[in-house]
Amino acid sequence: MDLFTSPFSMQGFHGTVGIRRTDNGVPRVTATNREDLCYGIGYAHGTDRLVQMMLVRALAQGKASQYFKGSDDLIRMDSYMRWLDLEKGIDIEIDKISPDVKSEIRAYCAGINQVLSDRNRPLEFVLSGYHPEPWHIRDTILTAKTLSYLGLVQTQGEVEKFIIQLIQHDIDDHRIRALFPGITESIDRELIRQIRLQEELIPSGRWRAVIPQLHASNNWVISGKKTASGHPLLAADPHMEVNRLPAFWYEMIWEAGGNQSMGVTLPGVPILVFGRTGQFAWANTYGATHMIDYFIEDCREGEYRYEGEWVPFEIRYETLRPKHREPVKLTFYESRHGILEGPPDPPGKYLALAFAGREHVGAEIFNIMMRIDDIRNVIQAQHRFRYIGLPTFNWVFADREGNIGYQLCGRAPKRPEGISGLLPLPGWDAGSGWQGFVDPDDLPRVLNPAEGYFATANNDVNQYGEAKPVQLHSSAYRHRRILELLHREDSIDRATIQRIQYDTYSKQAERLMPVIRPLLPETENGNLLREWDYRYTGDSAAAHLFEALYPAIIATVFGKHGIGEDAIRYLFDNTSIFTTYFEYFDNILADQDSPWFRETDRESQLREAIDAALGIRPRPYGQSCTFDLENLFFAGKLPAFLGYDVKGVSLCGNRATIPQFQRYRLMSNPVVVGPSYRMIVELDQDGMWTNLPGGPSGDRFSPWYTSDLQNWIHGKYKKLESPDRGFNTEKH
Repeated sequence: MDLFTSPFSMQGFHGTVGIRRTDNGVPRVTATNREDLCYGIGYAHGTDRLVQMMLVRALAQGKASQYFKGSDDLIRMDSYMRWLDLEKGIDIEIDKISPDVKSEIRAYCAGINQVLSDRNRPLEFVLSGYHPEPWHIRDTILTAKTLSYLGLVQTQGEVEKFIIQLIQHDIDDHRIRALFPGITESIDRELIRQIRLQEELIPSGRWRAVIPQLHASNNWVISGKKTASGHPLLAADPHMEVNRLPAFWYEMIWEAGGNQSMGVTLPGVPILVFGRTGQFAWANTYGATHMIDYFIEDCREGEYRYEGEWVPFEIRYETLRPKHREPVKLTFYESRHGILEGPPDPPGKYLALAFAGREHVGAEIFNIMMRIDDIRNVIQAQHRFRYIGLPTFNWVFADREGNIGYQLCGRAPKRPEGISGLLPLPGWDAGSGWQGFVDPDDLPRVLNPAEGYFATANNDVNQYGEAKPVQLHSSAYRHRRILELLHREDSIDRATIQRIQYDTYSKQAERLMPVIRPLLPETENGNLLREWDYRYTGDSAAAHLFEALYPAIIATVFGKHGIGEDAIRYLFDNTSIFTTYFEYFDNILADQDSPWFRETDRESQLREAIDAALGIRPRPYGQSCTFDLENLFFAGKLPAFLGYDVKGVSLCGNRATIPQFQRYRLMSNPVVVGPSYRMIVELDQDGMWTNLPGGPSGDRFSPWYTSDLQNWIHGKYKKLESPDRGFNTEKH
């Protein structure tokens, strides 16, 4: 396979497209116009990341079990994606994309399809017998929508389902409101008990009645008055699954008509998600706009009740054709609110999921992001980016005029007064439904803050807007630590930012250890933890002890004295609730008067956990946070000597440090969450400083498969910039 080891050119739609790699293997695509540029971007994506793109597309379409393996897990995932039906309304969104942008996306698709035509199928596809179909514009939109929902909006739904199960298993109102104070409405226990949960977050067998009876990123921007250069700095490190190869992101440099841009793309989509132009830089984190609700539908005989009448469901039939297995027939029911979790049989009350990004969104991100090189300053960016309906992002910006700023985007439903959306809404009552959507002009934003810096880490940003669209934000420890470090420095430079991005100090430990410390025994382990400096360095045995103690505390307080130890350990090990919303539980631990301690006081419960957890032999923390990077397709099933996987990588940090390290299991598969990309932009200079856990290529035999991994592990950064030498081409 031609890996662009030598510069080459090819004929585009209107002129010549050139592609060459930098010394770090990052493709640089040049053309004289945008359409040819997109053709070259598609060709580069198809060359380096074809397997990744086709796997994501098959997953989004609900056809992974058909194309690759008819396993129970893939059938379950395909069924879920068919149920979610993110393809709904895509043709309408294609019509809303501006004609010139649409032409460019089609050129991008043509570049991918040229790779399919020119090259032999990858080994992965030969072994699975998969013959990929051509790539179309709807595949690009579907890819963007799918990756905007899974792991982001989806996690909000997990928490709402958790709240329902808390109520159904007789956890009292006081404890529920203490855990989730954002619930503003009254809790109708009798109604919620009637809900027939067809997809439980925690299997019922793991619950027990107790009498008395819950993925993240960083970015920040600094004005010239706080930097050594006197010019803005912008930094970001999105946190995602990192135990996979190739790396999720794909770096590129591209230039058309004299406009140069650089940053990272999502293979399958011709957009720079993070990056810079000559005048402007941008980055995002997940914005936590509350885009979903569950509605309770009262169902009988294929109908649901609405305003005193019985209305027939819209019924959708799907068929899965898993490989080497019999077809699987699926039937889905939709109400005016959303998709019912399962068939409404027998008669009763069932949940329907309403997702504001399922349809009527998608075109905006292409119309806006594919014209990003037209933006010259932060004010222009704020005005445009606020109209992106999906995904919900916290954007930070900087420009060469010296401005910095922030903007939230995301299609936010308007709910009735006093309704948080954290509890399911009665679908038969028209007054409980959404009342349109928030005006994007009312979303939170900031321009040139007085402090001279602004940071986000999936935290609450409601204070910055007329609208208050965030109901369930992530734990805020990372955000507090970033602000603390930025406030402390008065002459910030790139080296400062690099230290911050690898800082392993835990604000969570700083908060909880004063509660725990007086209860520690006078033992070697107790003394070791008592003297801890709250840093998750590789040699810290105290950090290892805390990471044994914290789950034990959660299991004792919220399990043994709450919902049951099996249930809470299942949440901890098999869902993303504790990777995202753990501070909600910490708020209880920090409050000795919480309703969770009315029956048994806090100190007694903490001592139980300490006695249970601190009998272990401590070891350096770095030994307990190692993991393997497994090839996305082969998933660790090949012998190590073939080199598809990288074994024994260590990533220091924890759930609450700026560089996260968290692990759990999803559908029996290990998930490790950490910084999937690090970038630093100095607005007084060209280029940007970056690292990521992998390299540009998805081909195991490419020199660029893991070319950046050691930089990522050891805190080194490469400079992303155009090749120094002239752009000499060889004909393709």
